[in-house]
Amino acid sequence: MKPFALLAALLIAGCVSAPVPSPLSDPRERGPFRAQSDRPVPPNVERSADSSQCAGEPLRAIAAPLPDYPRRGWTRGLQGWAIVQFDVAQSGSVENVRVTRGVPGGSFNREADRAVRQWRFAELSEGARLTSCVVLFEFLMGDVYLR
Repeated sequence: MKPFALLAALLIAGCVSAPVPSPLSDPRERGPFRAQSDRPVPPNVERSADSSQCAGEPLRAIAAPLPDYPRRGWTRGLQGWAIVQFDVAQSGSVENVRVTRGVPGGSFNREADRAVRQWRFAELSEGARLTSCVVLFEFLMGDVYLR
């Protein structure tokens, strides 16, 4: 009788295993970031994107969310950066968003672009408009930094 009880306990224990994460679940929720690539050297932003026209009136952010760390980059342990150039209309809305350079590109560029498109600033003075404003996002060790 005891061998049967042991066998039954082992069979039941085998049925109650830890849940396997779905391949569709967000990898950022599964555990810490594990770097698989070296940190790419941040670029000379001024050489990559001219920001000389983005001057004259201070910007006051109303909403400026940071990009999410890309799922694919997290899963692969990748790090990178993206330079985004944009204009600010008199209303404070962001227009003409474009990634001028990014490493490794792809999902890092898409996340940076998506975040900047959500930005909103306080209204500028009558007739004011800022063009070619530049921001650098660094995606490092699972975190995102704004420079």
